[in-house]
Amino acid sequence: MDNKHFASLPVEEIAGALQEKIEKYYTEIERNGRLSLWRKSYRKYFALDDRYRHEAAEIRSGGEQGELSLLKANHFRNLITHLHVMLTQQRPSFDCRAQNSDYKSQVQTILGTNILEYYMREKGLEGHFRQALEYILVYAEAFMEVSWNAKIGQVIDTDENDNPVYAGDVEIRVYSPDRVIRSCRADVDLHLDWYILDREVSKYELAAKYPDQAEKILMCSSDQLKTRRLLAQGHLDDDDDLVCVYTFYHDRTTAMPMGRQVVFVGSDTVLEDSPLRHSKLPVYRAAAYNQHGTSFGYTVAFDLLAVQEAVDLLYSTVLSNQAAFGVQSVWIKRGEGIDETQLSSGLNVLESNDKPEPINLTNTPPEIFNFMRQIETLGEVLSGVNSVARGQPEASLKSGAALALVASQAVQFSNGIQAAQVRMMEEVGTCILRTLQKYATVPRTAAIAGKASKAYAREFANTDIADIDRVIVDMGNPMARLAAGRAQIGKDLIDGKLVKNAEQYLQVLSTGRLEPLIEDEQSEMMLIRAENEALRDGKKVTAIAIDMHPDHIKGHRAVFGDPEARKDPVLVANALEHIQQHIDALKSVDPALLGMLGMNSIAPPPPPPGPEGEGPLPGPPPGAQPQDLGKLGAPQNAMPEVQASMPSMPPGTPESLMPQQ
Repeated sequence: MDNKHFASLPVEEIAGALQEKIEKYYTEIERNGRLSLWRKSYRKYFALDDRYRHEAAEIRSGGEQGELSLLKANHFRNLITHLHVMLTQQRPSFDCRAQNSDYKSQVQTILGTNILEYYMREKGLEGHFRQALEYILVYAEAFMEVSWNAKIGQVIDTDENDNPVYAGDVEIRVYSPDRVIRSCRADVDLHLDWYILDREVSKYELAAKYPDQAEKILMCSSDQLKTRRLLAQGHLDDDDDLVCVYTFYHDRTTAMPMGRQVVFVGSDTVLEDSPLRHSKLPVYRAAAYNQHGTSFGYTVAFDLLAVQEAVDLLYSTVLSNQAAFGVQSVWIKRGEGIDETQLSSGLNVLESNDKPEPINLTNTPPEIFNFMRQIETLGEVLSGVNSVARGQPEASLKSGAALALVASQAVQFSNGIQAAQVRMMEEVGTCILRTLQKYATVPRTAAIAGKASKAYAREFANTDIADIDRVIVDMGNPMARLAAGRAQIGKDLIDGKLVKNAEQYLQVLSTGRLEPLIEDEQSEMMLIRAENEALRDGKKVTAIAIDMHPDHIKGHRAVFGDPEARKDPVLVANALEHIQQHIDALKSVDPALLGMLGMNSIAPPPPPPGPEGEGPLPGPPPGAQPQDLGKLGAPQNAMPEVQASMPSMPPGTPESLMPQQ
């Protein structure tokens, strides 16, 4: 093995070699304190003591004789939760990109964007991203795996044994850093060639999926879980039905040109072994910040751990003092005959020869309360979550502008974390579409979001998204993450007459997304692009009454942008003919219809001039009929000119829509 790459070992040796890698990883993270740090962050986040019992649910007793009252005030989780909310309140907007800009590719990008939105809503992808962000904030890292599962999805047929045959679908999993085995000493700036992912699976489900290995799988016991549940160790009981399944991925490299993908249980049971089934590693890492020289990350949560311990100590100090001395003691002279039953319940009686005098032992030094406030402020400073973001603005912040500025600073502080989050979303979204391009050969139905977020069923296969190259994620304007900012955006859109109804305004106010407002315009631009491509191919296209004629005329000018195109007589003739159709439509289409579409009718040409010196022939008076032309002395061809200037309107047209004379 010393002279051979571990990833190239034969199938009968690979599981044992990978198991050694796993054991070395767990040994290393325990030696360098990384595992201890993760566990501490886990316990503080969920308010657990060293024995994994909840601390925040009650006031506990401490000290050698139980003389201390311990109070858990979980500022740690509160600060992390505020960061999480700030980074997730704005939904990501996917934008697919294609290598080409032709109409077919652009249509595919729109479909690809809608498919990713479908996976966000219906397949739980949004929840996976939220969980990954929580791991990033608490443990500094998160990993996401994208794979193809041929045993899920829509049922498309049955086999010879009447078992269902599935269309297959993309499967996404999220992993905390303790469950991703890798090289600890590899710098994160360098590409990691391999990962081993571990997860728990019911051994009965696993035996059904791999019947050839069913006997070995069913003999597995909970002993194979000894390296699992590192964060929650001692918190959960072992389940004998679960076994630890490992998936090994090795990228395509010079040493491993085909890559490798192995699924195994224990050190001697290989369930799958094949070359890498993806174009690149389907495991994606995101970290709040990278710890230089290692493959690990760093998060502000680690800085807050000691702050949380100080908060707990100060609160417990005050509470212990109040609990111990909150009940007043009273001195009385000996022999005064005052019985303790004469005093209020719960008071202590002390006899003395001196005058009865109360003792106030509950006075906590003000320095403790001052330091308590300083510690809480320190947590806000370290995390970047200021008092405004926590809903407790300082008294000096009274104006809305000042509050908005301070709140935006909290958002800006987390830009580094959001950058890592966006990169993971882009990589995962791209991998999902590439996986569908490769494996989704059977048509499948997705609920695509249409106008006003109303869903409709759309069938697609891999050929429908074959030209998509990558995915871009836009988190939108930071102002759109705040309710006040979205309200301002909505107001600006109303002033610009882009919002046409209350439903659109409320959608912008609640989501901050502008796609529904530009859906019609985007469809029109796609139509113009498709017509331009048809004209370049020598085809004729036809204008119809409801086209946005000015936009089409301007858009079709692009056909003549290439000097070589102007030398093609067929292209020039077809393009000019089509543009003329739009011009004619602006002259002849019902002005009421054009007005409803936001277009103006083109006025007809003026009537021909009369004899020299007499000016143009006078037209008939308003309301003149053809039979009256002779009486008025007008030429018989004058009426067509009148008809051209006064297009006929349908019965019942409101007077306000009638053309003006």
